[in-house]
Amino acid sequence: MTSYTEEESLRELVGIVEAVRHHNPDDGWTVARVRVSEGSGAGTVVAVVGNLAEAREGMEVKLWGEWVTHPQWGEQFRFRRYELRQPMTAEQIRRFLSSGAVRGIGPATAELLVSRFGDDTLDAMADPEQLRQVPGIGPRRAQAIAERWRRQRLDDKQRTLMRLQGMGITAAQAIRIEKQYGGDALAVVQDNPYQLALEVEGIGFKIADRIARAVGMSRNSPARLQAGLGHALQQAAQQGHCFLPKPRLLQDAAQLLECDDPEMLADACDAAVAHGWMVVERMERGEGAGAEEAVYLPRLWRAEHETARHIRRLLKAPAGAQATDRVLREWLAGDRRVGDMSLSRQQGEAVRTALTNKVSVITGGPGVGKTTVTRALVEVFEESGCRVLLASPTGRAARRLSELTGRPAKTIHRLLEIDPVEWRFRRNEERPLEGDVVIVDEASMLDIELMHALVRAIPDDARLVLVGDVDQLPSVGPGLVLRDLISSRTIPVARLTEIFRQDRESQIVMNAYRVNQGKPPLFHSPPRAADDCIMVSEDTPGRITERIIEIVQEGLPREGFTAADIQVLTPMNKRDLGTVRLNLMLQEALNPKTPEKREVRRGDKVIREGDRVVQTVNNYEKEVFNGDVGTVVGIDASTRTVAVQFLEASARYEYDELDDLELAYALTVHKSQGSEYPAVVLICHTSQWVMLQRNLLYTGLTRAQKKCVIVGNRPAVWTAVRNNRPARRWTRLRELVAGGGNGSGAADERR
Repeated sequence: MTSYTEEESLRELVGIVEAVRHHNPDDGWTVARVRVSEGSGAGTVVAVVGNLAEAREGMEVKLWGEWVTHPQWGEQFRFRRYELRQPMTAEQIRRFLSSGAVRGIGPATAELLVSRFGDDTLDAMADPEQLRQVPGIGPRRAQAIAERWRRQRLDDKQRTLMRLQGMGITAAQAIRIEKQYGGDALAVVQDNPYQLALEVEGIGFKIADRIARAVGMSRNSPARLQAGLGHALQQAAQQGHCFLPKPRLLQDAAQLLECDDPEMLADACDAAVAHGWMVVERMERGEGAGAEEAVYLPRLWRAEHETARHIRRLLKAPAGAQATDRVLREWLAGDRRVGDMSLSRQQGEAVRTALTNKVSVITGGPGVGKTTVTRALVEVFEESGCRVLLASPTGRAARRLSELTGRPAKTIHRLLEIDPVEWRFRRNEERPLEGDVVIVDEASMLDIELMHALVRAIPDDARLVLVGDVDQLPSVGPGLVLRDLISSRTIPVARLTEIFRQDRESQIVMNAYRVNQGKPPLFHSPPRAADDCIMVSEDTPGRITERIIEIVQEGLPREGFTAADIQVLTPMNKRDLGTVRLNLMLQEALNPKTPEKREVRRGDKVIREGDRVVQTVNNYEKEVFNGDVGTVVGIDASTRTVAVQFLEASARYEYDELDDLELAYALTVHKSQGSEYPAVVLICHTSQWVMLQRNLLYTGLTRAQKKCVIVGNRPAVWTAVRNNRPARRWTRLRELVAGGGNGSGAADERR
């Protein structure tokens, strides 16, 4: 049975594998040479590429795919599914063995074997005693041939893979499924394909749903409804939610599943909870409003509750090594200098807050001296004999923190010593961090799962200081960690509000504060040469794109900025002014195709030597993480790999891993968090109205160090300034930290 809707459009190719050029055992990705044995091309040798389990020379394959032209390697047959064929008639067996399919058997021996055993030749080849009946085959050779054939013949695993493909499952997916379940793979797929979405990497709800239709499962089956509810929660997590109220979850799932029976969905939700796939918890909505149920994915329920528990643990435990009263008194009574700078009274109080509390937050906008306070903290703690650990969520932010403090700083993943094999952190409760003070910069980027990993690794007697701008965009991942901790009113908070003179002269800084206060930014008209924040007005996406290319290619370079200094930021990925289209145009402008630059194409995406790229998922094995930006430094077509240099790591990608990379000439504002760039080109246009929010414009402005060019139209800027009600995020960390259990819910609007 097959459910390939495009099956009729696929070509068939039958032949024998003569050479395997490349084979990845994890997903079966194979590059091979095949001698065609049937059809008009019989006898020719062709290149084939696709996913094939345990690729070996001599195996006969039937492939379904299409002919494609590779820019370097020419014509190839790209197959989407396959079958292994075992010769059946005596003549087919003779041709098969004569081709050299089994090492040690040539045309002469093949003729002898088929003459002796006929149609039963392949069965006889597995038995050394029968082989010894053939003239010229002695005991040792008979044993060798039998062992080779037993390893090579079609086994249960291959039959399973072929049957899975017959259910509409691609070869790559079939290999993953068989690897997960072994001999039970077929039973799992036939009994509950939706289990795959929960347990097999790379198979989500939509793929499982397609497989379920192929095996005839009802659209209202309990398994489908339970999986759909889980998928709705996964989608909510991608939007920043830690949980959904049960009515909202049932509503979202009903739309996703096209199910108009609320009772069936409610029953499916209860069954999923009983199975352990979801967690339900009562949540008070506020005085007089009653209670409702919050529905979590188990990992996010654990992360929120455990983060709160560890925060309370740290607050209760006494500090170990700490800044002595003498050092603190002398420092506060003196000139409070850090390098060539003196701290203000407000900054001094921020230092006191962090020095005298186990857990504290230092927050404030640009130009208020958060970095200076951090440097002061490091110096005072170290003078008192404390071991200070510095970290940030991203590599770029960690590098900047290290440069500004003169001490080593790490990403949180590296601080916690990520295990790339088991995908877990080696630092935890059993093996905590070895430090007296942990200072985390850019704390607004912390999502709930990373925060959980961090706090569980901090020993009882250590201090935790979180430094960040709470008015920036929230984390890309689920949660509102920094805002929830501040609003819990349980953790001491130092707010820095005084803008220093040199920063008051910066239009970038002052416009950021105007935006944060609900006022439109101010620009000189016409712009002056010394202006560090200007507006370029254009009304259409086409003209905006043209102006961006002109600014990046000519305007900013005339002011001394290099291509590496400039970052284009936009609110969204799609549409005319999204990152996808902008990156294609900027790639052509900044890194065009030349004979000297090697490149690789993946669908519509071309990655070329010299390109700026961004990692889109955490890859613990390569030690590169979502949001890390690097440069393509080499492409090797012979090994099908791409080398990328990041700030803190070098990584090599096989071609089938390139979906983890995207071009990074243009990034979303969200993706740019934790990074600063010498020059930023920020797009703000009414066609992006659904994304225009005050904190997005504020965050984009504060990414620029020396120059910010806003390209778009003024109505869009004013729309963003006025929209101070971003989409709600459902979180409960505030209540859990403050109350140690069920709190007053999260029904309020939060940024």
